[in-house]
Amino acid sequence: MGQAAVFLDRDGVLIEEVGYPTRPEHIRILGGVARALARLAQAGFKQVVVTNQSAIARGLMTEEDLDRFHEALDEQLDLLGVGVDAYYACPHHPDPSEAARQDLAVECECRKPKPGLILQAAEDLEIDLDASWLVGDTWRDIQAGQAAGLRTIKLPAAPGHDALRPPEVAPLTAEAADLNKAVDIILGEAEPVAEEPATFTRRACPPWRGGAGEPAGAKPADAVPPPEPPPAPSPEPISAESKEPSIPQAQPEVAEQEPLEDRPPVKTCARCGQVIPPAALEAGTAGSHDGLFLCSECFSRQPREKVQHFPQDTTALLRAVLTELRRIGRAQESASLSAVRLFAYVLQAAALFVGVWGLVGSERAVMLPVAIFLQLLVVTLLVIERQP
Repeated sequence: MGQAAVFLDRDGVLIEEVGYPTRPEHIRILGGVARALARLAQAGFKQVVVTNQSAIARGLMTEEDLDRFHEALDEQLDLLGVGVDAYYACPHHPDPSEAARQDLAVECECRKPKPGLILQAAEDLEIDLDASWLVGDTWRDIQAGQAAGLRTIKLPAAPGHDALRPPEVAPLTAEAADLNKAVDIILGEAEPVAEEPATFTRRACPPWRGGAGEPAGAKPADAVPPPEPPPAPSPEPISAESKEPSIPQAQPEVAEQEPLEDRPPVKTCARCGQVIPPAALEAGTAGSHDGLFLCSECFSRQPREKVQHFPQDTTALLRAVLTELRRIGRAQESASLSAVRLFAYVLQAAALFVGVWGLVGSERAVMLPVAIFLQLLVVTLLVIERQP
């Protein structure tokens, strides 16, 4: 008997959906993710990321780029005190016309909605699929989880990043607003609110690496037809005692919403998911820990030497950088002695010696002009040395 696990899609579940994230600076961990992962780990669930990464087949990134991306994601999660157990990624794309790398333009068994990634992870990590879950934000995630026999929870997808529900998708186990709400359902702290869960039959799958896959348009043998829509409610009968026509009640006025571009950006805590008031950021009680926004409570728990207030605008950030560079420059100036300055100091000593000799000696007419020349040379060298 293996260990229970929660399989997680990456983009739209752990980090913001931005299309094809290829560099570490594209990582934006969603609010509440750290708390959700900590609760799953405490409950004994393995946490496995399964993600389609056709950007590799499209030539937008390499396998090494993907490894660096996941290393950067691990580092950011580690700063929040959490982590995942493994990443499983599909680099393929089935359409040769869209793939820049033809060696990856194959109809594989690992690209969701097929369950190859999940089945491979279950074999490698000794996972009990009957006790496991999948959380995703697209229908292809849900199809992959159902094909592997998992209970499935769907999160809302970003606009334009999900297709219509395929007719072969069986009823969901539940739906949730975010990963934290999904963990409530997984841990039994909230009742599933969606459709009646279906009884799954795990589909046999050929070796998922480089398999021929199913022909295009084939329908899974164990697909469950979509549930019939409930009958429309019949209108309530009008009482015989009611002679007067019903007067429709006035609808409450809806306040006019300000344009999205005029609204201030909403920042959420990367640890607990709470909305951070702008006043807390301005006052410095909330701020950024290595680029991750934290609310006042989570911000105060971080080691102070690692926590810094996030500048509110670019001008403040540049001013802080310039101040620090000047401080470093002054420290280096005081700690080092350049060859030009050393030569100037030697000439300064010679100018003083010649000047004193000219004042007390008999060759004043010769020595004083030499002393003045040496002093001017010293001033010139010091000015040159100070130029950037």
